[in-house]
Amino acid sequence: MTKDELITEIRIAFKNVKLEEGVGLWEGQGIDDYADSQTMSKLRKKDERNNWDNIAYEDLSDCSSSLSFFDAKGMRFYLPKFLISDILADEIFEEKGFYPPDVLFTLSHNLDEEYQKNRFSLLDRKHIEVVIHFLDYRLTEIVAKHKEYSINYGSTMDTIFSDNEYIVLYRTINEWKQKLN
Repeated sequence: MTKDELITEIRIAFKNVKLEEGVGLWEGQGIDDYADSQTMSKLRKKDERNNWDNIAYEDLSDCSSSLSFFDAKGMRFYLPKFLISDILADEIFEEKGFYPPDVLFTLSHNLDEEYQKNRFSLLDRKHIEVVIHFLDYRLTEIVAKHKEYSINYGSTMDTIFSDNEYIVLYRTINEWKQKLN
């Protein structure tokens, strides 16, 4: 799957998702910062609630820790923008000089714990398939790098099996596939 195909699939799968009363991007940042109730109210008003595609990539970078504080509605609403930002990271973040959020950590860390299960509980089959395709896309990038390295330096592809990112992605893909059963 190409980058453009994956982005299109993400946009279609999450097209009409709304935040509703879920934890928003700025609100999540406020939670992380232990903001008082007055500040939290202001931050909540600042959150985009209707169209996740309107969220600025710079805001994702500024509020990257919010990924750890989203509830199920917040995760379902903001995940597509975080996925797209990860796919486009080289073009968006390096060019503008800010760092891309680490969505892979969120998608791979402690998936068997209740907290994580709850945060992903509103994702439907289409959403889960998109997450799997995103992870497959990232895995394909790692495989391509190892192939290039093996061609350039005459090594075998066996080195991929000691690549920590490859190992984590491979395990994570299998965990997400189990959610489809």
